Amino acid sequence: MSCENMSNLHFGTTARLAPPPMSMGSLPNTVRITAMRLQDQLDALRDKCYENTPPHIRRVRQEAIDDLVSSGIAERAIHAGDYAPEFRLRDPDGKTISSYAVLNSGPVLIVFYRGGWCPYCKLDLRAIQVVARQLRTSGASIIAVSQQSANESRSTERMNGLSFPNLVDRGGKVARAFGLRWKLSRELRAAEIECGLDLAAVNGESSWTLTMPARYVISPEGIVEYADISADYTRRCDPTELLPVLSQIRARLAH
Repeated sequence: MSCENMSNLHFGTTARLAPPPMSMGSLPNTVRITAMRLQDQLDALRDKCYENTPPHIRRVRQEAIDDLVSSGIAERAIHAGDYAPEFRLRDPDGKTISSYAVLNSGPVLIVFYRGGWCPYCKLDLRAIQVVARQLRTSGASIIAVSQQSANESRSTERMNGLSFPNLVDRGGKVARAFGLRWKLSRELRAAEIECGLDLAAVNGESSWTLTMPARYVISPEGIVEYADISADYTRRCDPTELLPVLSQIRARLAH
């Protein structure tokens, strides 16, 4: 399948999902970053987490994914061919980074993720880090964005060995502009609190909203060339899919 100017949508079809947030800070011992495809790693993680998660928590989380899929939010989000919203966000040290300024240097890969407490997101971020040099060689800058507080974002950056900026999207304003922000139901909120995840504390604000995981490759003209949006947060495309997209942009800019 060609990746150029392409949008991927991941919809939840599996009944086995979700890790207990109480496992934040480390991945299960049976899951390691290897040469495996990213989705194979995510599937192994999902199976392990399924075994260790109480049935009522699994049910609530699966219903949340099903509701997110049926809501059509992924289809309404920014997709390939759209203009990307411009934004200015700060990194954990308070430095402001402008998407406009980054795009002046070439294409950019934006990685939206739920938070460092999510082991699926940690695998995704680490997989991006593995190919970071190749992505930069292809001319791309890399930016990660989450609704976490500055302290949590700094911790995620350090614990996962990230070499790219990890920006703070307080309240999910940029995620909303991309069509990725959604609000947790009361039942899901109660389930996550039961498992030790207090989003109000982690994000430093009380909206109890989350960002759907997504990756966007944006050309210097501000046009989305590639979009990978995961309504089911246990599913992601492999980062190697980004390389031919960037190669195409580089070839086009060379003419």
